[in-house]
Amino acid sequence: MRRKVMVSRRFTGDGSVATLLAGTVVVVFVLLAASRSMAAGGLEGQRAQTFSMVDMAEQPQSLENLLKEGPVLLDFWSIYCVACIQELPSVIELYEKYRGDGLRVLGINLDSFGARRVKRFIAGMEFTIPFPVIIDKKREIAMGYKISVLPTTVLIGKRGKIEMYHLGYIPGDEELLETKIKEALK
Repeated sequence: MRRKVMVSRRFTGDGSVATLLAGTVVVVFVLLAASRSMAAGGLEGQRAQTFSMVDMAEQPQSLENLLKEGPVLLDFWSIYCVACIQELPSVIELYEKYRGDGLRVLGINLDSFGARRVKRFIAGMEFTIPFPVIIDKKREIAMGYKISVLPTTVLIGKRGKIEMYHLGYIPGDEELLETKIKEALK
């Protein structure tokens, strides 16, 4: 025998689509803020996981070697992530501005279909990525840094500890990133 379950809907405000949409937007921002702080609280201050891998230019890259030159910014991204592509010019600008002071940036692409498609995508962009890019096809580096949201930027200080773990991208985030980079360069 089937039972019917009645679900009552109760809305606050006038119940209009605009009110519901506004409420949904507020909930999404609260959840995003909470997830950002939970993720940051878990890894900031911890020792960064070391790794070695070959970049797209067939050059070996290791966190240990990069840290010898200064702090390292890991930028986890995908070609299918709109926010990742929006964030890249800011990361490039910060790299150009602070690389002479020792900042190193390593792009870590998480697309699993291979280098050819990523290379084609990068070649077709309106800007050039001046730092090395690794394709972490098997998510080995990503798992070590508990990456679950793209983009994620991880700033590692000279002593190998995670100084900043930042999820997502909203225009203006680069100001916080630049502040953290300046602190890490001291």
